[in-house]
Formats: sequence, C-alpha cells, structure tokens
Amino acid sequence: MAIEVFSGTSIPRELTTAAMEFLWAKWRTLQATGGLTLQRLTEESDCVLRTNSAHMMPVGDDFIYIYVGETIQHAAGENRTGTLLSANKNPLAKEFAAVYRQVVQRMQPAFVRFTGTRSQNGQLWQRLVMPIAIGDGAVCLFIYSELISHQMEVYDQLFRTAPDAMIIACPMVNDVGHTTDGWVTMMNDRAREVLKFEGSIGNLRLSQVPQFAGIDFWGRIYAPKASAAMAPLSTADFDIELMRFPHVFGLRLRPREAVVQVTEPVSLAPLERARVEGPTPWITGSYTP
Repeated sequence: MAIEVFSGTSIPRELTTAAMEFLWAKWRTLQATGGLTLQRLTEESDCVLRTNSAHMMPVGDDFIYIYVGETIQHAAGENRTGTLLSANKNPLAKEFAAVYRQVVQRMQPAFVRFTGTRSQNGQLWQRLVMPIAIGDGAVCLFIYSELISHQMEVYDQLFRTAPDAMIIACPMVNDVGHTTDGWVTMMNDRAREVLKFEGSIGNLRLSQVPQFAGIDFWGRIYAPKASAAMAPLSTADFDIELMRFPHVFGLRLRPREAVVQVTEPVSLAPLERARVEGPTPWITGSYTP
C-alpha cells in the first residue's frame, strides 16, 4: 500500500473540495499575517470541519492524537484520542508519520491521497495536513480528511451510455398500493433515441410519454418480492422489462420487431393463366420485311 503526497504552495485544483480550498487559502492568509491559530483557522466556515478533522502533536519521533472527530472515528472503527500514531495498526501509519514529520520540519501543509483498508469501490480518502505553531517551539497539526466517492460519476456514465434503452422512475401509488404512474428521474441516451425524446425530464411523468400513454398500471412495485425481480410489460412499440429497486423502478425497453406479412402467390390453372396472359406468340423461321 502507498500514499500520494503533494507538498508546496498549492494543491491540484482538480482535486480540491470546497472545504479543502477554504482551509488551504485561509491557512496561507493567516500564516502570512501572523494570526494563525487553530480557532481562527476553523471559524467562520460553512463547511463541516470539526467532525472530519483530527489534531495531533509531535512526541519525539511519534505523534499523539489530542482530538479525533466523529467522522474519522467512524472510519477508523475506534476513537484514537490520547493514543500514539505508532500504536495505530493501520498499515499506512508509518507513511503518515513520515509526512507529518516533514510538515513539522518545513512548517508547510501537505495534501495526501490514499485508499483506506475499509474503503468501498470507487472511494478515495483525501487529507490536508496543516501545521500551527502554538508557542515555545511546539506545533499542532490540524488534519482534515474527506472520503471522496467516484461511484456516482462512474455509474452515471455507465447508465447514460448503456446499449439498452432504460428509464428510472419514482412510483406514484394509489390508495391500494398500485403504481399507476411515475416521475421520470433518469433516462439514458438510448431511451431518448428510441422514444424520439429530446426535451427535459424535469416534472415529467411516464404517462406524458406518448409511447406509455396507454399504461395505467405498472404493478405493485413495493410487493414483497426480491429487489431484482422483473415483470414483463408490452406496448405496441416495445417489450418492457420492469426492474424493481427499493425506492424506484426501472424500465428496460426492447423495440418490437416489425412483422412483415407475405402473401403466397396463387397458382393458376393453365387455362385460367392463358386467359389472363393471352395467347403466346410462337415465331418460327425468319422474317424479312
């Protein structure tokens, strides 16, 4: 395992979040004016900083946690306040210690990216480590961490470009639990193509889509069945697979193949064929005008 470290006067803007950009800019301003304190760094912010932060101080070559926010406690599975970093069983602890020592030595922030041992697919931790001098040569590290998830952008791209035409809708249910309509919340590119739909899906109901106008019953979406269960539906244009999710339902549209009727030719009797076609001119020999 390894961590990615950015040190210097700036961090890549494409990696920053609103909270990190706020903290980075404020640290530089307060440091330049001589007014840098822990309180002044974190006050007057709309961002939730305290729950995502930890405060540490050097103890020889080690570091001690003097405060750990609730979000960090939850991610670690324990409250490490009052414990040493060296006692941390995280396999990245030694690498973090090296970064923290460098921050204390240079008195410059560092930006760190890493994946945690408990992170889910598509998730990445970002951490901003900022030194604050507190007098008599002592230094406090203000460490702000955020869990960044790229799952939604990946899932959104996969849904939008999927080869199957799909629509996601939020059920509109009558008083007996029947889903009679639905608010369209997602429609991928292929669905727009087969439905010839180019407008906005804002405030759009399924019943307002011309191809679905004849459907007034979408089933009992919240019936006690497996969440992945599918129910078939059909219209004049599509076969529809109804996909069930905990709070929404999906439609997978399969255009129906056009049926071409071919009429077999009627065989005519020789006499009847002769009447229709007339006499056949038989020419023998040669003809000279």
